[in-house]
Amino acid sequence: MHSIYPAPTVIDATDNEYFRLMIDAAPTGFVLIDGAGMIVLVNRHLTTLFGYDEAELLGQPIETLLPQRVRATHPERVRSFFINPSVRPMGAGRDLYAARKDGTEFPVEVGLTPLSSTKGMLVLATIVDISERKNSQKQLARNRDLFNAVVEAAPTGIVMIDMNGRITLVNCQLEAQFGYSREDLIGQPIEVLMPARLRQSHPEHVRKFFTDPTTRAMGAGRDLYAARQNGTEFPVEIGLSPVHLADGRQVLATIADITERKKDETKLRRANDGLEEFVYVASHDLRSPLRGIADLIEWVKEDLDATPNPKVSQNLDRVAIRIERLERLITDLLAYARAGSSQSETLAFDVRDLVERVLELQPPRAGFEVTLQVPELHMIAARTPLETVLRNLVSNAIKHHDKDVGTVMIQVRSKGEFIEFAVSDDGPGIPTRSQDRVFKLFQTASTAERRSSGVGLAISKRMVEAHGGWIVVESRDGERGTTFRFFWPATATSPSTGNAR
Repeated sequence: MHSIYPAPTVIDATDNEYFRLMIDAAPTGFVLIDGAGMIVLVNRHLTTLFGYDEAELLGQPIETLLPQRVRATHPERVRSFFINPSVRPMGAGRDLYAARKDGTEFPVEVGLTPLSSTKGMLVLATIVDISERKNSQKQLARNRDLFNAVVEAAPTGIVMIDMNGRITLVNCQLEAQFGYSREDLIGQPIEVLMPARLRQSHPEHVRKFFTDPTTRAMGAGRDLYAARQNGTEFPVEIGLSPVHLADGRQVLATIADITERKKDETKLRRANDGLEEFVYVASHDLRSPLRGIADLIEWVKEDLDATPNPKVSQNLDRVAIRIERLERLITDLLAYARAGSSQSETLAFDVRDLVERVLELQPPRAGFEVTLQVPELHMIAARTPLETVLRNLVSNAIKHHDKDVGTVMIQVRSKGEFIEFAVSDDGPGIPTRSQDRVFKLFQTASTAERRSSGVGLAISKRMVEAHGGWIVVESRDGERGTTFRFFWPATATSPSTGNAR
């Protein structure tokens, strides 16, 4: 900063010992010139800054310190200043450059102060190297350009608001979503993008966010709606991120139009409801006749002679087995229909406790060992369907094993927003050609268990995806062992319509 007060009269400044000590100690370059534009004094910082010895500068024109390209016009500027001397910065509004002894140029900031002395009017110039400041400004400009480019290229609408809830930035996707131009939005309250019925209470939510700003989703567990310029409403998903700028904190919000997703969810929900209703009706209509047939078989057996024909008895037993399988199939189909709905009740629980509970309720048969690699992890999720999936996978690993002894391993680890569960066995494996169909209805992983309905893995996949996760099977041709790996959200959210990847 340069003083706005008139400079005091200096008596013979070039010979004043205290003046010389003061300017040599200054962290800024000082150069003193006379009315002819000749250098009469420089300080130590200036000689270091320009790479000259003091003797090389004294008596030389001030243009010695300027780039060659501007030297011809500078003496006239010096004469103009001496005609109307005042304390002021030099070259206001222009970029100024100086030149070192080796010819390299660098940006400077120059302040001019006239001094009266016994030798006439002198001018003291302060010269500050602002290379770092210029570099910082360039980097800031590049960062700003990059930020703007990223914002414009984002696949979702982006809006930034200040602490007063006023819009300071929007991207082109948001303009297209809402039907506004950015000129219409900049400076407006963020509530302009909301349905009128919600605007009154929203400023209080903005104030609360700035009290504790964190990166998070907005309105978790609630349906959010925005309003276009024409007043039509549409469902949205919003993410909030605090941004710290030089002029204060702001909030960057991403706004995704989820209209199509909501339509898909509605279609899937209707399909699930229809499937469940159909299976319930079929179950009711089939179970009763099956029970009647089973009872009829028992009556026939009772009416047979004490020593019936072995072939007749064998056939009656086969009929009873087929009735039992049909009843099991109906039960499995009901489970499959229910698996398409996300359980709304969620609990906080320890993952290791859940795994141990699964093994307690369904211990492995003799000859099989289950090993665990489960760290201390906590989830907030629908526990019952997660237990069902684990139980199905452990049961399958043992049921379809081709030996009387074997090992099953359950591994669990955190993968950010998801918990990864893996159930591995040392059984015969699943051929690559069969892996695409193991999750389909009425398909079995092997032919070892003829009594299986082939619905267990289909139920597991349906349950995992209904709760926002996904499941894969891993097995290599020519190698033993299979791993079923599934990913379940660590924290329950709204029901998903399918694969969460």
